[in-house]
Amino acid sequence: MTAEMRIPLHDLRKITTQFSVDSRIGKGGYGDVYKGVYKGRDVAVKLLHVDTVQGIDDLQYLSEVDILSRIKHPNIIQFLGYSYETTSEFVEHKGKKDFSKHIYRVLCFEYLQGGSLDKRLPEKSFAPDWSKRYVIIKGICEGLDFLHGCKPPIFHLDLKPANILLDSEMVPKVADFGLSRFFSGARTHVTKQIRGTQTYMPPEFINDGEISNKNDVFSFGVVMIEIMTGPTGYSNSTGVPDVAQLTQEVLTRWSTTIELTSKYISEELHQVKTCIGLAMHCVDSERNNRPTVADILDALNKTETHIPKKQLTDVLPCPMVGSNNTMSNTLKEMAAELDNITNQNRHSICMPDNSSSVKQVPDIRETISDVEEGLIIGRTEEILEIVATLCGSITLDNKVTILPIYGIGGVGKTTLAQLVFNDSQFAGYSRAWIYVSQNLDLNKIGNSIISQLSEESHITNKQMIYKKLSGLFAGKKILIVLDDVWETNPRSLKDLKSMLRPAVGSMLTVIVTTRDEAIAREICHTVGPYKLETLTNNSCWKIIKQKTAFKDRGDKKQLKHIGKEIANKCGGVALAAQSLGYTLKGKMSDEWESVRDNYIWNLSSSEDPSSTDHEVLASLLLSYSRMPDWLKLCFSYCAVFPKGHSIVKYDLIYQWIALGFTEQSDVFDSMQLCEKYVAQLLGMSFLQYSKTQPSVIITLLCYYSFQTYKFPLRCVHIYSR
Repeated sequence: MTAEMRIPLHDLRKITTQFSVDSRIGKGGYGDVYKGVYKGRDVAVKLLHVDTVQGIDDLQYLSEVDILSRIKHPNIIQFLGYSYETTSEFVEHKGKKDFSKHIYRVLCFEYLQGGSLDKRLPEKSFAPDWSKRYVIIKGICEGLDFLHGCKPPIFHLDLKPANILLDSEMVPKVADFGLSRFFSGARTHVTKQIRGTQTYMPPEFINDGEISNKNDVFSFGVVMIEIMTGPTGYSNSTGVPDVAQLTQEVLTRWSTTIELTSKYISEELHQVKTCIGLAMHCVDSERNNRPTVADILDALNKTETHIPKKQLTDVLPCPMVGSNNTMSNTLKEMAAELDNITNQNRHSICMPDNSSSVKQVPDIRETISDVEEGLIIGRTEEILEIVATLCGSITLDNKVTILPIYGIGGVGKTTLAQLVFNDSQFAGYSRAWIYVSQNLDLNKIGNSIISQLSEESHITNKQMIYKKLSGLFAGKKILIVLDDVWETNPRSLKDLKSMLRPAVGSMLTVIVTTRDEAIAREICHTVGPYKLETLTNNSCWKIIKQKTAFKDRGDKKQLKHIGKEIANKCGGVALAAQSLGYTLKGKMSDEWESVRDNYIWNLSSSEDPSSTDHEVLASLLLSYSRMPDWLKLCFSYCAVFPKGHSIVKYDLIYQWIALGFTEQSDVFDSMQLCEKYVAQLLGMSFLQYSKTQPSVIITLLCYYSFQTYKFPLRCVHIYSR
């Protein structure tokens, strides 16, 4: 188990109202599931049964947590954390009262609004058209393919509709890994414990306890049949159904629906026929006659050849890439189009504007209080100084302190605030973290504080918010962080300070992060603003070494001097060092020298040549210039979308593929290549994962003005689901 994923049992009890019946949303043989809200998001909390015939032992629990903590995939439920605690509880047994030890084994997952597949299949209104059913089949297959492709492979061993959950968009996610196991090698394993649901078990497992990758294939075949026919479409208790008869029944059922709802009648009927054929192969009584999951996925992909992906119907106009275009011509066409877009939107996208008429765009760069302290470099003295300032500012005469931290973008203000927020000096404080951003909404800020300090939220009346805050603050030590404040209106800032006033017996400490010194000076109280200076050159060098895995290189001595010179060019900004560090990873010494000596460092910013922002821009542009042509093309394509545009990650990948932006490869398919491109852009800090939904939402990080270098950028939000 990883300590980072441990959630205190107290927190899980609180959000489920002590695992109350009112919070319960499901019951099963191995545990009950409850709904709650944890750190601002809906979660499903699974409390496993203890000391019953169908109970779960520590080894099984450890195995499930181990598997869940390793796997991340759009078609596998997202594991958020666990709790394993032993408590002593006062109970009555056979007329006597005594203390009894109770072991709590709890798992926490994302909450999926669509419910489980077994509950949805009987509904007449469920996925009435074939394309939606196919998406569910394909999604389950992709989740299984990921599990079987892990090293070592993971066999689910309990795949059934009850263990397949749907999100609000009907995307399927494989869940419940209580019986799952890691298996090394290709051989068959044997177990004496026959667990699971018999309908979905292959005969060799029921009769002899044999386990192989074909167990999941058999279960998937049954699930496919039920998706196409309904929950009563298959039962292995009566033997394998007649292939021709079942195929005809399925085709008859779907032919009318497809004719009424689809533009691609023959293609989708062929898809139905392929799916039922695959399903029948999957449930073959002879294990060796069943296909692998990879074979099934390949067959499904081939059925999509003549059916345009619905995700591509809303693509904005952009240069098309024909088979005869060279990469050079494609890049020129893209550059011309992107320059045109940039010129049309330059003022609205690149220029700061404090006017109230500017349209606020959705900002999903939301931050949270968690921080990986082991990865932070060069801020020890600043933490000590700020903590000392805050602890020394609260006196009997002064009950509130507001300390603003200001500095340029990318310098580490949020990270510093996170470190202070989690410092042991504030362990006894009631704490709240609020991401403010462009829109200073006092009601939203007030409700966020209230929900973090109590169980109440969504108060609409401002007076009631003020009154509730005063009650929550009374007699307590409070620490509040307002991260990324942009509001410049003095009256609005005054109203904010008015809302954060101390109550009877309270000690209120507020930290504000902002880029604007004027905002910092307007909002500070008791202590002056704290300007966060840039990192030292040595700290930037440490970041580059961390990102390049420098300690494992054999040519460290040769690269050390070059690397330090590159670090000196980063302007003391962590973002610049991170981007360059990833770019240099695995590169030879001549490429390090090329980065160090590149002409880009000599380009001047038209606004302020001495500005540290120039160093950030130059370093990011240099990272861009070092990208392979294919990656450069995919990244530049993001500028086609307007500022604030939201797009599903896999929709973007499908567009890259459809437009021919991927390189030719005999080893990897287009989807794998595009996943690699996303990973590379993440590593260079051109994209970043959302802090509130790890590994789910990706946000374009490069919000700096690149117009000096004629480098078109947009703030594009990419959702992965």
